[in-house]
Amino acid sequence: MKKFMMLATALVFSAAVTFAQDTKENAKETARQAGRTVDAAGDKIGRETRKAGRKIDRAAKNTKEDVKDGTNKALDKADRKMKKAERKMDNSR
Repeated sequence: MKKFMMLATALVFSAAVTFAQDTKENAKETARQAGRTVDAAGDKIGRETRKAGRKIDRAAKNTKEDVKDGTNKALDKADRKMKKAERKMDNSR
């Protein structure tokens, strides 16, 4: 009977150890998955940041070109008005 109790105790102990090892491996795998998830999130943030940066660069470039075009149009209009005024002055003499 004593041997049977020892055997039963050993069996329960080995089952507990096996369960603990499984739990430990599951915890390790969960930690690895969490690490991969964090890495993937960091990569996505980096991609989105670069994408936003490119959009800002394009918007700044477009704004610069729009200002340049507007200035050129204003100068051209002023030049046309000056030429018209000069013609009127020449015609009135």
